[in-house]
Amino acid sequence: MPILALHGFTGCGADFAPLAALCGGDWHCPDLPGHGERAAAAYLKTKSLSKSGRPLAMVECISEQRATFDAQASIPNVLLGYSMGARAALLHATQFPTAWDALILISPNPGIEDEAERAKRRTLDAELADQIERDGLQAFLDYWKETPMIRSQKQIRAEWLAAMQQNRLKHTASGLANSLRHFGQGSVPNLWPELDKLTMPICLITGQQDIKYTEISQRILPTLHCPKAAHTIVDGASHMPHLEQAEACADVVKQFLERLDHTPAAHSVCGSA
Repeated sequence: MPILALHGFTGCGADFAPLAALCGGDWHCPDLPGHGERAAAAYLKTKSLSKSGRPLAMVECISEQRATFDAQASIPNVLLGYSMGARAALLHATQFPTAWDALILISPNPGIEDEAERAKRRTLDAELADQIERDGLQAFLDYWKETPMIRSQKQIRAEWLAAMQQNRLKHTASGLANSLRHFGQGSVPNLWPELDKLTMPICLITGQQDIKYTEISQRILPTLHCPKAAHTIVDGASHMPHLEQAEACADVVKQFLERLDHTPAAHSVCGSA
């Protein structure tokens, strides 16, 4: 079963390697626009938004990856996203609701509902983007890992955390800055009104210590028109449960996948663009 996994802000496709190894299966984990190998690509386009306000670079990146699955049309295609990646997954799935047979959303947020608050967030994201370009990549990464939402990642297994931090040095200041400007929470449309388009099985996962995103998933669940939607709260984890409590999160993912009609493969390409 092909699984397209979308990473979070400052992350990369290789971040999913531990989860993919625990779960098994056919994982495809690209670097998203503004990150890693895609740091300088896509956002330099003259037109960064579609008429509907959807960031074209992110939508086109996911569609490009999805196209590689077409030869396996008889096998369910699963879209997994974490944080920013979950936002990207919702953006694509609500625009193309028949493209995916199942969604796994880790720490998702469908968007800021109030337009004034969204505009305020755009301003804050733009200011942070300017700071990244002014102070440089290393200074930003040092700042970012100490923010309240990210600080809990220090509990990740030492070798996984070291690999994550090393991979983050492959980003560029301009790439991360442009990611914030064009795909920060203030720039993405409010997707709450579009959640009723999603009828495929959906697995929501949040960390028990991540109160904000757990409450968001509790709000998402009753809006979904699919009988196979569920929300699991992972004990002892915060915003990044798939690495903070990897085994427990992997069990949730495996149980969800087992309920789908599929024949699992045994190949992983995490980290490829």
